Amino acid sequence: AACGPDIFRGDRLPADLKGDLLFAEPVGRMIRRSKVVVTEGLTQLRNAYPNSEFILSTDPLFRPVNMTTAPDGTLYIVDMYHGIIQESEWTPPGSYLRRKIEQLQLDKVTTHGRIWRLVYDGIEPDRTRPRMLDEPAAALVKHLEHANGWWRDTAQKLLVLKQDKSVVPALKEMARNSPAVLGRFHALWTLEGLGALDATLARDLMRDFNPLVRVQAVRASETLYKAGDKSLEADYKRLADDPDARVSLQAILTLNLLKVPDIRSVITSAQAANKSRGV
Repeated sequence: AACGPDIFRGDRLPADLKGDLLFAEPVGRMIRRSKVVVTEGLTQLRNAYPNSEFILSTDPLFRPVNMTTAPDGTLYIVDMYHGIIQESEWTPPGSYLRRKIEQLQLDKVTTHGRIWRLVYDGIEPDRTRPRMLDEPAAALVKHLEHANGWWRDTAQKLLVLKQDKSVVPALKEMARNSPAVLGRFHALWTLEGLGALDATLARDLMRDFNPLVRVQAVRASETLYKAGDKSLEADYKRLADDPDARVSLQAILTLNLLKVPDIRSVITSAQAANKSRGV
C-alpha cells in the first residue's frame, strides 16, 4: 500500500534529510525514509534505518497517505486517521476481519483525518507567508534560488503561467552564473516553459563544469530538437562519451527518445570509452 511519495526539499529539518525519498504505508502504519544513492549512473534506494522505519506507530488508526515539502520548510504528513483501510470486498459480513472491525469498533472511526507538521527541535519553521500571487515576474525570479524547494517550484510555475518574457535576460543570467545550482536548474526550465530557451544557452550549459548542469541542459534542449534544431544531435553524441556516467546515460536516453539514427553505434562507443576509463 505504498503511497504519497515525496523527495524532501525543505530547509527547516536536518540537512541530511534533504533529497531523501519518503513514502507512506497506511496498512502498516509507517513512513519509510530512503536514501537515494547514485553509483556510476545507477540509482538505488536504501532504507535509512535498516530493520526499522523513519516513523512507526502502534496507533491502529494512524493511516499516513501523503506527504509534501511545506512552504515553511518542514514536512506535512496527511493522516487519513481511519479505522478501516481495506475495501469492502476484503471485509464482507461474517468474515474474520469484519468481526474484528466490529469488535474494535473500527467502522465507527471516520472523518477524523488530520495533517501533521514534522518539525525538529532547535530549528524553527519559516513563518514567512508566501505572497507570490501578488508579486511581479521580476520578484518571482528571485525565489528560484530559495533554499526551500516549495518556493522554487511555485515561483517557476507562476512564471510559466504568466508568460512574461521581460524576465528572460535575468533567467539566462541566473542559468549561467547563479551560485545556487538548483536555481540554475529552475531558471533553465523556466526558460524552456516560456519558450525562450535557445540553442546557444543550451550548448553552453552542456559544457558546464558541473555534470548535473550538463544533464539538465541535455534534457531541456530536447524541446529545441523536437522543434526542428537537429544540429543538437552532434552535442548529444559528444556527451554520450562524457566521463561522468550520469551525463553519458542521459545523452543516450535522449538520443533514444528522439529516435536519432545510429544509436547502437553511439552506445558501443560510449561503452568502449567507459571501459578505457575503468568504469
